[in-house]
Amino acid sequence: MASEIKSEIKKSKRGGARPGAGRKPKASFDASKPSPARGVIVFNTVDPKRELTQGVRTEIMRRARYLYNNEATATYIIEHLAQRAVGTGIVPQARTADPVWNRAVERAFEDRACGEAWAFDAAAAVNFYGAQSLILRQVACDGDFFAQFLTTADGAARVRFIGAEAVGNTADSGDGWFDGVKVDRFGAPQEYRVITDRAAGKSVDVPSADMLHFRHIRRAGYVRGVSWLHSAAINLQDLAEINAYTKGAFKAASQLGFLVTSPENVRLGGGLSTLNDGSSSASAPELNAEALYNGTLIPKLKPGEDIKMLRNEHPGTSYEPIMRYMVSQIARAIGLPPEAMMLAVGAAGTEFRGLLEVAQNFLERLQQMLIDQFCRRFWKYWVWHEITAGRLPYPGDDWWRHDWVTPRKITVDNGRDGRLYAELMEKGHMSWERYCNIHGLDAESEEDDIITAYQRRAKKCEAAGLDVSAVFPSQKTLTAGNP
Repeated sequence: MASEIKSEIKKSKRGGARPGAGRKPKASFDASKPSPARGVIVFNTVDPKRELTQGVRTEIMRRARYLYNNEATATYIIEHLAQRAVGTGIVPQARTADPVWNRAVERAFEDRACGEAWAFDAAAAVNFYGAQSLILRQVACDGDFFAQFLTTADGAARVRFIGAEAVGNTADSGDGWFDGVKVDRFGAPQEYRVITDRAAGKSVDVPSADMLHFRHIRRAGYVRGVSWLHSAAINLQDLAEINAYTKGAFKAASQLGFLVTSPENVRLGGGLSTLNDGSSSASAPELNAEALYNGTLIPKLKPGEDIKMLRNEHPGTSYEPIMRYMVSQIARAIGLPPEAMMLAVGAAGTEFRGLLEVAQNFLERLQQMLIDQFCRRFWKYWVWHEITAGRLPYPGDDWWRHDWVTPRKITVDNGRDGRLYAELMEKGHMSWERYCNIHGLDAESEEDDIITAYQRRAKKCEAAGLDVSAVFPSQKTLTAGNP
């Protein structure tokens, strides 16, 4: 017994003898244990900056661009997300204490940055609203996108858009540079390296204060963004290849209209000839596609031969189930249920409303990303430059205060939801501003339109000697003082 106890006492490397020293500890999580029934998962690093290297990111971007250009499902998903999230544009609302200045700056911004591409984009390609959907498409496909703040000779604000392929490390990138971004010890970006001539190794370093970096921050520590198609790329490529093979097989089978069979080991179809009148002739023409289109034919066959019409079995009964499965996997890899993307419509009623709620939450996240990374920063940059250039008066220290109106929420029952929101507002459970925002409207603009319409109608009715409330019954609430 003493010898057994002694065998359990081992000298620890950290000093002293204790039972069990030197034994390999048992894993507390089964997921960390190797399994002979499963493949080995190779993941060489958990350092975020080393996990998404420039080579890995660029290869994923290259594949994502090919799929976006050539695979309809990838094109639809990216275009659908940009269209749904942005609509006709996310609209700014000035929120200073001066309502007159608020209306003036909103109108100036709408006329310039939102109305003219040349007054917003250095390349004169898109205006402020068009840039919003462009940013989402670029980020979804490439992983990230950039815009550099610029200033014109007369002090006006501009932006220069820069693709993800143009930002990266060069041969002389030293410590602190990760995939074109120089970060400090806390991981905050300090500079961005914009490659101007890759062949010659030329580049320009832009301070982070002058650069807008658009991306979905997937995990803390990632310096760059990764394409949203990264976990769907394999399925998208398989989907494209299966469709190509199925289409090829279908086309090949469609070219074979008839099949001649014989129990004998002889060359088939030697006597496959015909006459339109059914008579026998040694010089009868062979049965070919041109002859088949010229009317009723009676083929002549050798003894024992048989002619059958080839039945096209493509694409087969398993095609649609595998397509539905792969499309659903692709949609989920993006972050949405396939029904919400209208890729596989099968749900109805309450279930579908729940799926739309998931989709709405996803779209709101995209809208918030645009507001935080682009809209807010450009609005403040533009407003301040207009103030310093003297084109706008200085309203006070709250010049930067503003808000944003996003597109109306998606719904499958406008009548039902509209009545619900109207009832909540009438009962005081929802503000007029919130009601307008849900429908993608500017509350102050709506009020101005209502008042202007009432004044115009009242003036016309007064000139005609009519009561405005009798001509326009809906104006009765306005005369009672309700907006």
